[in-house]
Amino acid sequence: MKKLVSGILISCMALALVACGKEQSATYRSTQDVSGMVITDTMTLDAKGDKVQKMSETIEVDLTAFDDSQYEEVAALYDEMVEQYKSVEGVECTGTSADKVYTISVTVDTTGDAVSELVELGLLSIEGPGASKGISLKKTGEALVASGYEEVTE
Repeated sequence: MKKLVSGILISCMALALVACGKEQSATYRSTQDVSGMVITDTMTLDAKGDKVQKMSETIEVDLTAFDDSQYEEVAALYDEMVEQYKSVEGVECTGTSADKVYTISVTVDTTGDAVSELVELGLLSIEGPGASKGISLKKTGEALVASGYEEVTE
């Protein structure tokens, strides 16, 4: 179950390249049913030009289909993951639980070493040449859409 949860977060943060320029933001959302868990993932990328400066993600996991013991087991796994995120400088992370819905909120400052530390911990996956130089807003958006996310326009 821990690998499933990590895989979901890793796939939610499929990332890539670089650039500079005006400030912009893009939000993407996905809802899926994974073994009875209804997961709604909303990711916002704040960038200067094409280079992502900050990633914010809110994942709501509806576990109402689970009995109490299953819910507690899954919530404990999420609690462990939240602690891993919180151990990285440049990352803010909270995990809350109410009415069998577990919500994780993660904010990553991508301008420092947080991204490389998250990659080392297996909590983030970066693809493509030059990925170590920055995260591309355009390529990340394309990867998210390709994996089933929709861009949210408000």
